[in-house]
Amino acid sequence: MGEFISLLSQMRFDVRGCDIDDICVASSMRFAQTDKIDADVLAETYGDSRFDLVTVLHVLEHCHNPFRILGELKEVTRAHVLLADPNARFVATEERTTHLFSWNRWTLANLIRQTGLTITFITEDWTNVYPRFLRLAPAVNRILLRIVTERNELIALASKPPETNEKRANRPLGI
Repeated sequence: MGEFISLLSQMRFDVRGCDIDDICVASSMRFAQTDKIDADVLAETYGDSRFDLVTVLHVLEHCHNPFRILGELKEVTRAHVLLADPNARFVATEERTTHLFSWNRWTLANLIRQTGLTITFITEDWTNVYPRFLRLAPAVNRILLRIVTERNELIALASKPPETNEKRANRPLGI
């Protein structure tokens, strides 16, 4: 987590991290405000529609109730949730002992839709997500990434449906 929030902070994004592990929280504090918090209480802690983008990278597979966690993520985002999870088709044997859940492209899409989020895209290939990352030598980078990742990642960007005018009118104004 620390490297990711460091990168975003260097790009001048307003970043906030959270984790349940004391060591991760302490090491990430160098880069941005980081809270020790369980994903089950995100909405209670941060409130509704607090963040433009919420990322959850290799977390859901460790959670006892991933449906509830996605619901919490939906509450705290104004716009988007970016997910990365191992692809069930390529989960290593040693990971199966620590992962409570696994998904393929279709089951992850179903989980996301069940929470009321709209899928912007789901891919099994990081190169589809970051095409500018590959601009120096696209062909070589694509080959290397395919060899290294072997489509073992599922990446999904989900969007929160826009509020209706009635909901917006009933929401208290912020200061």
